[in-house]
Amino acid sequence: MAITGPASYIPTMNAFNSQWEAANALLGASPYIVRLSDGNTTMSRAQFVTLIGTLQTQQNTVQSCLTQRQVARGVINLQKAALLEMFALFVSVLDGYFRNTEFYALRPVAPSLSDGQEAFSRPLGRVITLWAQINNGPAPAGITLPLELSDETTQGSFASAVSALQFAYAMEDTKETLTGLARAKRNMIQEQAYEAMKMYREGARNAFRAFPELLITLPRLTPLPGHTPEPVNASAIFEAPASAKVVYDASDDSMLQRYELRGNVGEDYNDEDAVVIATNGPGAAREFVTPFGLNQPGAQVALKVYVILTTGNEAGSGALFVQRPVSVPLAA
Repeated sequence: MAITGPASYIPTMNAFNSQWEAANALLGASPYIVRLSDGNTTMSRAQFVTLIGTLQTQQNTVQSCLTQRQVARGVINLQKAALLEMFALFVSVLDGYFRNTEFYALRPVAPSLSDGQEAFSRPLGRVITLWAQINNGPAPAGITLPLELSDETTQGSFASAVSALQFAYAMEDTKETLTGLARAKRNMIQEQAYEAMKMYREGARNAFRAFPELLITLPRLTPLPGHTPEPVNASAIFEAPASAKVVYDASDDSMLQRYELRGNVGEDYNDEDAVVIATNGPGAAREFVTPFGLNQPGAQVALKVYVILTTGNEAGSGALFVQRPVSVPLAA
């Protein structure tokens, strides 16, 4: 194993931990202690094991933050869809009863569901203003003022819905900030881990001089020189009640060591957020089934299948996307 990005830290640390355990068994009464590069700090294997747990916990925290951000975006999308329906009803009133008036001259154009906060909200603000002015009268034939839409929306309730959307955007921004903080903390732990593993290797030649087998099997921090494998084709589907099923083609690379399923919560695959979800050996059934990230209706995950070579070189499949339905039909 070698460090190729955030997802590779836990497997690489586990490889170092396994060798550290073997080294301490051989060293007996004088277990291997790593001195970090600041010159005043040491790390034992027990402390390194704790660091593995700390990083794993922080990786989970990042995924939890991504889930919360996804929920916040889902709330925004639901509110936007509802507002677009109210918007369409209001414009229908303009089209049917206010032609040849100053109100129709300022008839707003509907925003798109994919528009950002400012572009989506601007025409909504115009509706709030026009609606308030229409309520001041006079009422055209066929209209009773103050205007109430057929779904019982009033100018006040529409304005409240627009305001609620702004609060939803603020909540999304909060979740985005918390996600950034979680990433930053994870990165700091990774830096500690990298430093410990680097210094483990630095001191190994002297500490393990009497045990050449330890030097031969010393874990690497970077991949060996060599070729990058061809990525495999893969596909994924939702499998009820709450799992993703991933199947993939076999790699014919002679240096194949294993396959890894990596992924992150969200609608886009991100190398910085992805974690190792599961591992298969070369001879294992070529599929993964995992509940990762699909713990609630509407949740979405992005996945890739990685081919890992004995040199540590790797290649990922195209990104795969799985979303848990908002409701799962009952079996017949």
